[in-house]
Amino acid sequence: MPSWESDNIFAGTAWYYARYRPEYPKQVIRLVRDKFNLNKKSRVLDMGCGTGLIALQLAPLVAEVVAMDPLDEMLNEGRLLATRKGISNITWLLGESGNIARMALDIGEIDLTVIAQAFHWMDREQTLFDLFPLLKPGGGLVIIATDGPKTDSPDTDWKVIINDTVRSWMGDVRKAGTKGTYVHPTKRFETVLAESQFHGLESYEFKTKRTWTMDSIMGYLYSTSSTSIPVLGDKKEAFEADLRTRLAALEHSGLFKEDAITEVMVIWK
Repeated sequence: MPSWESDNIFAGTAWYYARYRPEYPKQVIRLVRDKFNLNKKSRVLDMGCGTGLIALQLAPLVAEVVAMDPLDEMLNEGRLLATRKGISNITWLLGESGNIARMALDIGEIDLTVIAQAFHWMDREQTLFDLFPLLKPGGGLVIIATDGPKTDSPDTDWKVIINDTVRSWMGDVRKAGTKGTYVHPTKRFETVLAESQFHGLESYEFKTKRTWTMDSIMGYLYSTSSTSIPVLGDKKEAFEADLRTRLAALEHSGLFKEDAITEVMVIWK
């Protein structure tokens, strides 16, 4: 059983999430559109939507996106972003993966479910079981597994510095909000999907060149469950000063480049 609470994991992160999480690559959006023939009649569920990052990118392609998240502050930021972008076909719904069966009438029949960087927080087997009846025949599921500056398996010197700095301030046990800890699932997502009622699993990887600044790195870290401002508490100022000093010593330009990998899995009902 998890040691965290779903409505606490990302408490205090939404403002940073909305501003510092990078958009998904256009290739990912095209893949999702083409694989599931999305059109102006399609309805999509974005489960664990956060501030609606992928919901906002898919909304112009479909009739409606139902964006569901357990945190009000995430939904509120999403609504603000949608208003600024002139997007009006997203329904923002408070709830979590464990509520799918009870909220079936609120969600309605859907053509596609997208779970972007949130599947690891869910009871994966139960979530797939509960989603299956909501999907139309021929519909399916998209899992986006990683994106952003992944630092738990760093592939650049600047990510090593981030990883080492976080560990020196927060310890080896990864926090999950202010009330819990996190350990990544041992069973691979592909295995869970292959063992489900769904079929036809396909996996893709997309590489995107990104450049981060000192400010965007800090903003990204404050958007995470393990180094949010509530989690850092009174360590926040000293942690930020230490990390900025270490990064500046490595790269005087203040620009940090990466080849970001976005992993995508698609599967059909």
